[in-house]
Amino acid sequence: MNERLEKICFLPPPMDTPWVGAPAEDRSTQIERTDGNPVSLKLPLFWYDPPWSEVEIDSADAIAAAVARLGVLVSALRSDLASVDDEPELHGASSGETIGVQVQETESLPRMIPYRPERYGLSDRDFDGVAIVDVRLAMRRDPTGRFAYTPEEIGRWEETQAETPLAGGGWVPAASFPPDVEGLEKLEGKLNQLRLLAGDAAVFVSMAPHRLNEELPAVLRSQPDGVILRLNELDLNALELAHCVKQTRAMMDEQQAEHVPLWVVPGEISATDAAKLIALGASAVAIDSWCQELVNEVRDAQQNAGSTSGYASLSAPKTQDWVDWVEDELFRHIERFDGLMHAMVYQPPEDRLATLSAEWASKLSIPALNVPFDSGS
Repeated sequence: MNERLEKICFLPPPMDTPWVGAPAEDRSTQIERTDGNPVSLKLPLFWYDPPWSEVEIDSADAIAAAVARLGVLVSALRSDLASVDDEPELHGASSGETIGVQVQETESLPRMIPYRPERYGLSDRDFDGVAIVDVRLAMRRDPTGRFAYTPEEIGRWEETQAETPLAGGGWVPAASFPPDVEGLEKLEGKLNQLRLLAGDAAVFVSMAPHRLNEELPAVLRSQPDGVILRLNELDLNALELAHCVKQTRAMMDEQQAEHVPLWVVPGEISATDAAKLIALGASAVAIDSWCQELVNEVRDAQQNAGSTSGYASLSAPKTQDWVDWVEDELFRHIERFDGLMHAMVYQPPEDRLATLSAEWASKLSIPALNVPFDSGS
């Protein structure tokens, strides 16, 4: 996977830094809710918008649970992963040691629910045991570019009969705002309502980046527990991505929202990019591009289930071969991210990043490396 932020490098400690032993590892991240109670997550990584309708429902649940067992927060409704009479594995308690992560027997898998304006597929049971409620205020586009949901998505959420599909089997328009909220100035009441429904969860607002100067202050006034910025909606180059994260964090700090987490959805990134985005000011990073590889392989394996492909066993998730494959595909990214995050502990935030590029140094307010050659911009 190509590294987007390759012009930024991590700084090592100065040469005369006294030797210290490795600090105790704690990969967890704490989110403080408005009532002061914390929500603890194992990793500052999340799967923001999984395409659950692209795979069979049992496989969707297996993928979701496998990723969550690695400590990644996974976004899913019950209707994404199971029929109305079944219990998804993601929504149950985990037990034992799975895919390299030790989980206590009574611990819930890290889960986020997407609270879309239309509430298709949403159940009151979705709020039970959830860690994050994501109030999605960004308009949703389908693959054609419409603000709409695909027939496959609607069919999964609503469990419509094949002979009587919703909207006649065509696309269904997406709404722009919750129908019971008059405008951004009334959003705080909706967030408080959701806090009552999900008593142990943090309530986030996800938004598009197109009008940040006007919309971010209004969102912050609604007192969310966190903000998710969907930067994948813009075709940003590497420097624009880094600058947008840094500037958004600065804007939030200027609004006296220093304590509010900033989660970013950056599009395709490497593990090194994810750690750099944290160093630039993000509190957590979406890893949809890593997880999409899992979806693609399972989908392709199901379409070719009768073949002799080496991935044929992936058409039936929950087998040991499938678990081993998930560990190989995703855990290596997480391990690299973990290592870079651990190394950052030795450095104060202002001394973690540098660049050879004068343009990047100026735009991001990070040091330009003092090297004996002209690197250009």
